[in-house]
Amino acid sequence: MDQLVEILRLLQNLLRFGTIASVDHDAGLCTVRTGALLTRPMPWFVERAGDASTGWDPSIGEQVMVFCPGGDTARGVVHPAIYSNAVPRPAGSATAKVTTFRDGAVFRYDPESHQLTATLPEGGKSHVTASGGITLAGDTRIVGKLSVTDDTDLGATLHVASDVTVDTKLTATIDVTGGGKSVKGHAHPIEGPVTGAPL
Repeated sequence: MDQLVEILRLLQNLLRFGTIASVDHDAGLCTVRTGALLTRPMPWFVERAGDASTGWDPSIGEQVMVFCPGGDTARGVVHPAIYSNAVPRPAGSATAKVTTFRDGAVFRYDPESHQLTATLPEGGKSHVTASGGITLAGDTRIVGKLSVTDDTDLGATLHVASDVTVDTKLTATIDVTGGGKSVKGHAHPIEGPVTGAPL
């Protein structure tokens, strides 16, 4: 009878639902409260842990499942995550892959519309570093102010190899050069009431 009870206990412990109780981010371990049991610190499943390595720690209160090989909770591994009433499935994720963050940021790709969007909260910033350069293909539309600076010794900061159309005012603080002629520095000889071509 005792042996049967132990077998049933081990079977019950093979898979257990619970919620994250604590997270040790430095050690990569977490504890899970499952029923009346608070587990020992356990690792959690990740997407990759080889030549490529991914990291996304679970959060306290997140609903998970604990896998215990042989029913031994001392060997348990945590598998995030399961939707709950507190954290339901993100809206619009029937066809799209959607990731939402607690600060309101949303990353979404919808294969139906072939659209990738990233929405950051107020004050959010994005930063991309690529020593080999960045290439944007296709029509590009920028909404808002665009600032281009040069912190290298390459010389010209912005090079445009096609026609440029300006619908409003173009302002240059220092000078504008066209065809080798400086707008600010060249002189015009006066030929009657109309000035001549730049010298």
